[in-house]
Amino acid sequence: MPGVAKSALQGDLSMPTEWKAVGEVDKLFVFPVKSLAHVEVENFNTGPFAAESGFMVDRQFMVVDKKDKFTTSRKFPSMSLIQPEVTQTHLTLKYPGMEDISVNIPAVETLEGCKEYEIFGDPCKGFDVGPEVGEWLSDVILNDPEGGMRLLYHPKVDSTRPDKPTNEEIAPNMKPGDKPYFADTFAYMMMSQPSIDELNKLLDEEDVDLVVEEKRFRPNIFINGEFPAFAEDEWAYIKVGEVIFRNSRACDRCVFTTVDPFMGDKHPQGEPLKTLRKYRCAEDPAEKKVYGSAPLFGVFLAVEKCGNIKVGDKVCIGKH
Repeated sequence: MPGVAKSALQGDLSMPTEWKAVGEVDKLFVFPVKSLAHVEVENFNTGPFAAESGFMVDRQFMVVDKKDKFTTSRKFPSMSLIQPEVTQTHLTLKYPGMEDISVNIPAVETLEGCKEYEIFGDPCKGFDVGPEVGEWLSDVILNDPEGGMRLLYHPKVDSTRPDKPTNEEIAPNMKPGDKPYFADTFAYMMMSQPSIDELNKLLDEEDVDLVVEEKRFRPNIFINGEFPAFAEDEWAYIKVGEVIFRNSRACDRCVFTTVDPFMGDKHPQGEPLKTLRKYRCAEDPAEKKVYGSAPLFGVFLAVEKCGNIKVGDKVCIGKH
């Protein structure tokens, strides 16, 4: 069965001194609340821990349940239909058939003394936004206002996530500081149209009645260009406008890919995850131990040179 022979970057991983254009930025997305709906933007600033656009910061808010476990659309796919809006002082959440709720964004500049939570084994801290929005989220997600959901906030300070342990075999280009606020593992994720096109071709070959597009995979940066599918896997550095990103490692995928971002439900046959598992799983023994049956699709990025990126910016890679 086909797969990814080796996802870890190979060869010279030094910063390029010369660049060549391979495409351009097609779309940009910010997800103010982890696992809720996206907000498409024309540009964003590349903070060290998150994309920032206007008053929005990527995954600066997160929902937890009554047991303090982070809650996502993996389990409750309707969460992906909750639309966030952010102003300087307020977060507003909207959901079909429900009255909107608007809450004050906490005026805190430290998480010292705040409760500790966990994201896939990573300890992190968050400030509880209050019972009113918790009841609203419980009503939407659980149909029970007393269900115990709460919303956490991370101010725009250093991430409370721990440094990443180095792993030269799996992620030789990753650095300990490659961490986000409440995103799963990294601050940025990039995908490409050629890779989406190839997945749709594979779905068609597998007789799957599904055409996917990028929003299902929740990238921050979506690019297009005249390059082969999955070429981005091998780009050690990516220059977008004047911003330079480093490819930390491949993005491993889960059941979230089966959630339709427009309908808020899961595909009954578990697609496109089933097809991705057939064609995009790691084959290298060491990588298999890390990724298991999680297919690889898209790349996680970290910022080497901060700045602002916008739709239409040239995407460049190092000249070989």
